[in-house]
Amino acid sequence: MSIIDSQPQAPSAVTTKKLYEPYSTTPETTESLDWAELVNLDLSTFDHPGGKEALSKQLKYAVHNVGFFYVSNFGLSQEEVDYQFSIGKQIFDLPLSEKVKYGADTKAFSYNGYTGPANHQTNISYVLDNIPKFTSHFPGKEAHPRPVQDNWDTIEHFAKAIHRNVIERLLVIFALVLELADEEYFVKRHNYETRGEDHLRYMLYTARDKDVNKKAQELYSTGHTDLGSITLLFRQPVAGLQVLNNDGKYRWVRPVKGTITVNIADTLSLLSGRYFKSSIHRVSVPPADQRHLDRLGVLFFIRPNNNVLVEVVKDSPLLKREGVYESLEERKDPLDVGTWVKERQKHIFKNVYDITDAGQGKDGQERDELEAEVAGIKIKYWN
Repeated sequence: MSIIDSQPQAPSAVTTKKLYEPYSTTPETTESLDWAELVNLDLSTFDHPGGKEALSKQLKYAVHNVGFFYVSNFGLSQEEVDYQFSIGKQIFDLPLSEKVKYGADTKAFSYNGYTGPANHQTNISYVLDNIPKFTSHFPGKEAHPRPVQDNWDTIEHFAKAIHRNVIERLLVIFALVLELADEEYFVKRHNYETRGEDHLRYMLYTARDKDVNKKAQELYSTGHTDLGSITLLFRQPVAGLQVLNNDGKYRWVRPVKGTITVNIADTLSLLSGRYFKSSIHRVSVPPADQRHLDRLGVLFFIRPNNNVLVEVVKDSPLLKREGVYESLEERKDPLDVGTWVKERQKHIFKNVYDITDAGQGKDGQERDELEAEVAGIKIKYWN
């Protein structure tokens, strides 16, 4: 059952305990950067008469042509968001010997848990800790480092508030963009209690010296798309995220106060007959005045339930007008999302974690030139 009709609710006041200087107060860059122009959806208008319909009209161009946008007024205070960054900082401040006790099972192509040095051989200069949905399908707090265990209830409340306040509302807006008769079409396929591989991620790109930064710039000179339905990135004051525009140029994504940056990912793009754009993006070396700073992140990766079929939505008046159905080459026996995710993660672990410092695949080809077929679906090599 959808919880879309409930009003936005914030996690309990316990989350406002201050652990560190709020990360949101980190100074933004003063350099003149080429910023992307992204639409900002005010989610507080969703329940107004005609509000969600107006938001779908506002978003239509962005989901088809850009793939990135902001949302604001999503029912959580900045203090509550800052607390989540504080939890992430606590995790990454732990000794490596402690973090690796909670390492992700990379041999099983899983992201859940800590991923960083000592978990696999990689030149990627980041570490992360993933927390799956708070359902009976996944291990409890004991599978995560102490800062997560100590804040388990708070994190659960935060994650469920985001699902209720942001994800479900966006899923309704996407259905309205496609002019579907059932505006909860996507909501039903992202039911929180049903098994799905959504996860909350605490992530850290560490500050590096000049030589390492040069290698990192080469490593991230090419981009990627995300695997799931949508990705949510809470405001990150240290610039780094860039999106590839239709003119072939990467532009920086501005850290707008009070917003979450959202991008369309591959699975939702497939469900829309690729009408929704899964944009290529990358994390670049920060501008010079922020290069000495660690870049901390709080993100959500959203995927449909594992039992959902990876097939194009039927009976969309918009897709019919656009001629999408006429050009489809769908599988006779479509994959379910659980299988699709597993195959994609095998591909990611096989290729991303074996890339070279020169930003190339194992066979020496530039990654932008590579394509692959995963479980019968054509994708870019780096995806």
